Amino acid sequence: MFLRVERKRRGLTLAEVSRRTGIHPTALSRLERGELRAYPGWRRRLARSFRLPADTLFREVPADDGNPVTD
Repeated sequence: MFLRVERKRRGLTLAEVSRRTGIHPTALSRLERGELRAYPGWRRRLARSFRLPADTLFREVPADDGNPVTD
């Protein structure tokens, strides 16, 4: 999920995002892994916190297998 990519890009921990949004870190982790669906209120809080549209934050992205991309 792009939420995790963006959180890591900004250097934020789950605890920091939790403090900003009031969403428990465990719930945030499960959201990032696609194990939990976000309530509409959570989507709004996360979008506001990241200053991005909710649809952007909650789009699927390819899994990072840890291998560098080569052309």
